[in-house]
Amino acid sequence: MLPSPLRVPIAARSRAISQSAWSVDFNYEMSYSLFISLFYKRLHPFYSETMGVLHYLEFLLGRLLYPIRGHDSRQILHCPAFKDLPRSNMTLVAPEIGPSGSKLPLNCTCKADDGRGVLPELRWTAPNSREEVQEYVLLCEDLDPPIPFIVFHHGLLWAIPASTTKAGPKDIAPGEHAKLSRQTVAGWRFVPNVRGTPYVGAGAPLGHGKHRYVFTIIALSESLKFPAPETASKEDIKRAMEGKVIGWAQWTGVFEKPWPR
Repeated sequence: MLPSPLRVPIAARSRAISQSAWSVDFNYEMSYSLFISLFYKRLHPFYSETMGVLHYLEFLLGRLLYPIRGHDSRQILHCPAFKDLPRSNMTLVAPEIGPSGSKLPLNCTCKADDGRGVLPELRWTAPNSREEVQEYVLLCEDLDPPIPFIVFHHGLLWAIPASTTKAGPKDIAPGEHAKLSRQTVAGWRFVPNVRGTPYVGAGAPLGHGKHRYVFTIIALSESLKFPAPETASKEDIKRAMEGKVIGWAQWTGVFEKPWPR
């Protein structure tokens, strides 16, 4: 149900917009302060109304752009690297969540406490192939963003050792010098997402309906090598995988952003 129209005078509303960020900062930074206990109570109602307007606008934009979705043909499986292996020959599961197509828990989305979300615990099996695995690539793509012909990658990790058969939040935490090295604490390489991090959780826009977040594990017969691995892009990865893919599997999680409480 949509929020009721605002009944706050326009002048008061404009004052609230300029003061809202100030009030929130102090609410978190000085929550035990007597000063805030007096002033935040006066500013909070206006802040709530302002945020209500923003949520309402986001919802309307999401509904307007709802038909723009389903960019399946843009996912990584349709790049030339997979032309000789059109069918999956591995398994990928998220045992703590459920079968492919399950709803992602809030801690794996933008509704998590940190606003970013974590990678689901994933498990996979080695491919049914005569060739030996030398490296894995793990990718998460949103196939339903409200932008034509675009698929967002939420995480793209490579140089995952052949002995690895699982991935979780601890594995993909950025290393000490991740901005320069693009390595996680596990030593894996990553291509930064739109936030510049190894991974960010599901974040479908309010009002745009359910989004599918497709996790793909890819087995390679050769390790990927680049002159400057810390600058490798998604397109570089796709080109470098050609002739090396010997296995893959997918698991899909679904998320629809709920109306804020």
